[in-house]
Amino acid sequence: KKLKFCKSHIHDWGLFAMEPIAADEMVIEYVGQNIRQVIADMREKRYEDEGIGSSYMFRVDHDTIIDATKCGNFARFINHSCNVSGQ
Repeated sequence: KKLKFCKSHIHDWGLFAMEPIAADEMVIEYVGQNIRQVIADMREKRYEDEGIGSSYMFRVDHDTIIDATKCGNFARFINHSCNVSGQ
């Protein structure tokens, strides 16, 4: 899909769709390290201590979280929105 990475007034940076996307279409794969909740909690604290403004963790299920904070792709900048005007 055509996507645009740019500043967002919602949360610093964002990834914006430049074309309509159907509910069942693949947009981009969320890439990062698969970790458990206990590791996610430790990393979130460490990221705060290091002064990292945002962490990018995505919960897959009860046991699995994908941490894209330091080793992800543009998918980490996606935020859900049904607003057609986006930005």
